[in-house]
Amino acid sequence: MSEQQIEELEKELAQLVEAEIPAHPAQDIHDALQVADKLESKGFSFALKDMCPKSLSETMWRATFSKDGAEFAAEHTHSAVAVCTAAVGALKN
Repeated sequence: MSEQQIEELEKELAQLVEAEIPAHPAQDIHDALQVADKLESKGFSFALKDMCPKSLSETMWRATFSKDGAEFAAEHTHSAVAVCTAAVGALKN
């Protein structure tokens, strides 16, 4: 994902959350987890799974938000991007 795409993702996320979020949640997992906390306070459940737990060279993360039987998930090599992408999907629906 390019730097511009990450900036667009963060901008869209900030508009959808309707609360103050860290400046760069798609670039830092600690900031992304703060966003996940905000969604959990809105009734979403959250899970982050390492899809390559035994690999020393490959990474893939799956972030999932669910609410009222609906599930919104995203996978990415960077955990923070996966969390933010899944959060945008959850908030758009």
